[in-house]
Formats: sequence, structure tokens, C-alpha cells
Amino acid sequence: MHPDVVKLLDLQSKDLDLLEIDTRLADVADEEAELDRAVEGAEHTVSAAAQAVADAVQRRAELEVKIETYRVQQERRRQAIEITHPGKRAATLMAELDLARSVLAQEESEWIRMADRVTTLEQEVTEAEAGLEAVREQQAPERIQLKEREADIQRDRDAALKARAESAALVDKRLLTRYDRLRRNRSPRVVVPMNGSACGSCFTAVPLHRRSLIKGGAVVEGCEVCGVILYIPEGGE
Repeated sequence: MHPDVVKLLDLQSKDLDLLEIDTRLADVADEEAELDRAVEGAEHTVSAAAQAVADAVQRRAELEVKIETYRVQQERRRQAIEITHPGKRAATLMAELDLARSVLAQEESEWIRMADRVTTLEQEVTEAEAGLEAVREQQAPERIQLKEREADIQRDRDAALKARAESAALVDKRLLTRYDRLRRNRSPRVVVPMNGSACGSCFTAVPLHRRSLIKGGAVVEGCEVCGVILYIPEGGE
């Protein structure tokens, strides 16, 4: 086997180790994201409840303005009746006053209903906030464990990166560039053993003379079709 292929195989094993570590880090990130989604859901519940309270308070305030306006208008009609002689005008004012009383009673009833709704919604906000706090408290131990796992994995990754750099430093620069390009464009495994007389990746037949060169370790050969770097394991044919 060509010495550079041996170095590439060692480098590839380091890259595969890094890939496995990155997968573990991604798993931790996914678990943290799931916890975050649970918190976001509880926060949304609090936000929606708070907005409902704000809307109800605004509606109550609008009703208060309307009620005060009706009361002022009602008082003016009452005063107008007192200074108006009996007749058609007085009858009209009385009819308007009766209608105003009815409208005022309806608005006051609506205000009471809205005031009760504000109280109910405020209780819902309190319950939603308690629910959010409960979610956070429940998640706290798990988040601590995830952070510890992440720190351990990151230490493994730092060590793996160092080992990878040391391995890469031993590889010819042009061959390293070729190897890295193949890894970016293909799969993590770009140094592939022969499968009989064929490429172990795409299974395209490799000409006999090239197989002989690969077996003899005379050159670093790649598959003419898929580009992977080929080798014949020790003891292979």
C-alpha cells in the first residue's frame, strides 16, 4: 500500500471520529431545541392571555366613555324636559329619555360583563405564568445535564480536531487538497478499498494495469468514474 494512502486512511479515521462527535453535538442541540419549543409554547400562552386582558381592559374603558357620554346626554334631556312646556316637544324628549335609559342600562350591563371578563382573564394570565415557571423549573435539571454533555463532547471535539490537524500535517499538501475536495463534494469516506476488480464505491471495473499499480503501492490512484482514492487492503488481491 502506498505510504500516502496509509496517511490518508489515518486522516480519514480522524475525520470519521469528528463526524461522530458532531452528530452527538447535533443531538444535544436537538434536545435543547425541543426544550426551547416547550418554553416558547408556554410563553405564547402567557402572551396570548396578556393580550386578551389588554383587549378586554380597552373594551371596558371604551364602555366607560360611552356610559359617561350617555349619562351626560340623559341629564341634558332631563333638564330640557323640566324647562319645556307640555306638548309635542316634551313628549319627544321623554321618549328619547326612555330610550337613553334603556341604552344606558344595556351598556352598563355590558360593562359589568366585561369587568368580570377582565377578572377572569387576569386569573388566566396568572395561571399561564405559573405554568411557564413550572415548565422552566421542570426543565432546569435536564438543561444542566445537556450543558454538561455538551461540554464533555466539546472537549472530545477539541481533542479530535488536534489529532486531525496532526494527521493532516503528515499528508502531502496537493494530496490533502484533493482529499478535502472529495470529502466536501462526496461522502465522508473517500479513501475506499477495492471490491475485487471494481471500485468499492461505484463498483466500476478498474483496468488490470491500474489494479497492479494500486496493489504494488506505486501510485495513489483514483476511480476514473467517481473519483474516490482506491487501495487494496493488506492481504487483498
